[in-house]
Amino acid sequence: MADAAPSTPAAPPPLHPFDILLQLDRRVRQRIPVAAASAQLSEIRGRLALRLGSWNLLFSMDDVAEIVPMPRITRVPGVKRWLLGIANLRGKVISVSDLRDFLIGRPTPQLPSSQAVVIRSGQWDYGLLVDEVVGMRHFGPQHRQTTLDNVEAGLRSYVTEAFLNDGQYWLAFDTGKLLADPQFLHASQ
Repeated sequence: MADAAPSTPAAPPPLHPFDILLQLDRRVRQRIPVAAASAQLSEIRGRLALRLGSWNLLFSMDDVAEIVPMPRITRVPGVKRWLLGIANLRGKVISVSDLRDFLIGRPTPQLPSSQAVVIRSGQWDYGLLVDEVVGMRHFGPQHRQTTLDNVEAGLRSYVTEAFLNDGQYWLAFDTGKLLADPQFLHASQ
């Protein structure tokens, strides 16, 4: 009788990429309790960093619909100066406001680098003129400041928390509070 060749086990079928992700998810969940994992994720969640005058502001990415170069604006008569006008953004009409002028009464100089951060509330979009979009910033609990004492009065009611990192002071701006403010919503003179 001839020696039988040792049988090699059949290779398992290749895994679908989704199955690999599921396996990875199971392994991570086994190592980190769910409450701890969600707390860690909320701490490292990125925020859109922008400059408005001397302020470094952070917007939640949940509120930002898009960032666009300053669109061509049509002035609207009988409104406050900080409401720059309306613009057509791919067939959708949005209002465009000078955020700094609204907050402290000083207009933002419009430069070629000026951008509008479009924030969404329900079915409405609002453009906010800012000096510069810096990019994304991530802050952990070690960067959180315990007080908001250094925040200027015109800005304080819209700031939810502050962070200090590399000598720069960053303010988390609550766009929901801005869009709920009757003064912002009623711009007529």
